[in-house]
Amino acid sequence: MTSQEVEAHLEMGKKLLAAGQLADALTQFHSAIDGDPNNYMSFYRRGTVYLAMGKFKSALSDLNRVVELKPDFTSARIQRANILLKQGIFEDAIKDYETVVS
Repeated sequence: MTSQEVEAHLEMGKKLLAAGQLADALTQFHSAIDGDPNNYMSFYRRGTVYLAMGKFKSALSDLNRVVELKPDFTSARIQRANILLKQGIFEDAIKDYETVVS
């Protein structure tokens, strides 16, 4: 898959997400990840859909991948910290919050 095709999937996914069509948005983000498994935005967007669906384990997995690919992506760290906090994993949540602040 070309980078243009990956971008097309990301764009369509964003539109579907904005329209509240979560399952269809998820399909687009899956396709984007299949096309480029190192695109941190694809994982971030898919993680956002998982969050909206209440699938926190899947969201956390995607956010972990985002931080692995792009450690300075603040939004992903904050989202991840929020999930960790809700799950009672306080030490890891605090580490993420501290990283964002520093």
